[in-house]
Amino acid sequence: MTYDVLVTRKANKFIARVRQWPVIVVEGESEAEVLRQAQADLQALLAGGRMIQLELDAKPDAHPWQPFAGMFADDPDWEAFQEAVQQYREETDRTGAEE
Repeated sequence: MTYDVLVTRKANKFIARVRQWPVIVVEGESEAEVLRQAQADLQALLAGGRMIQLELDAKPDAHPWQPFAGMFADDPDWEAFQEAVQQYREETDRTGAEE
């Protein structure tokens, strides 16, 4: 497997962080040293356990705006409202004024 490792330098130290395993953070004098140590720590972590995938039967919550969907479907004034909004936008675009 391949793992992403972020190597940064702070003062005179190199720091390596394994992205998929945030518990593995190594500091050392050289980049090669921190990479070797990160690899050793990762191998030790994985050798002492096993990977298991868990599946949850959790259903996502309903969208908070769902109760309002379609609330204007039968409103007789909806089209007039839409036309008024469009006219206002066109007038604002022409005059360059925003109110």
